[in-house]
Amino acid sequence: MLYALFIAAYSGEGDVVMSAPIQNLDAFDVVGVRKDGGVDLVTSCSGPLHDSTETLQLLNRKIAAYLTTAKHPNFVLHYPAVSRGRVQVLISCGYAIGMSARGLIQSNQVKAAEQRITLALFDSVSGPE
Repeated sequence: MLYALFIAAYSGEGDVVMSAPIQNLDAFDVVGVRKDGGVDLVTSCSGPLHDSTETLQLLNRKIAAYLTTAKHPNFVLHYPAVSRGRVQVLISCGYAIGMSARGLIQSNQVKAAEQRITLALFDSVSGPE
């Protein structure tokens, strides 16, 4: 799979951390193809995004891999709807989110915007940001 080729650069081959709130570093969590064009890539949290070094590294690697894969020329071959709309990366979390994790997401929003990708946090505790 296209995504697996690029995620390896960020996660290490076969790296799956089951106790961390960010898991399955070698796969998209959810892909939604919008009828009006574009693709939504969703990563979900299985626990709080606390400010530990491990959690921040996993979150950063997952976001970086999503952004890298979404900009690869072959991405449109797998998801032709991208040619009719934008890619949106959503981080969906129903748990507490630490300030450093929020800051990491905000800094990645700038990188994503430079690539014409929308990166958004949907915090089901306090709503979308």
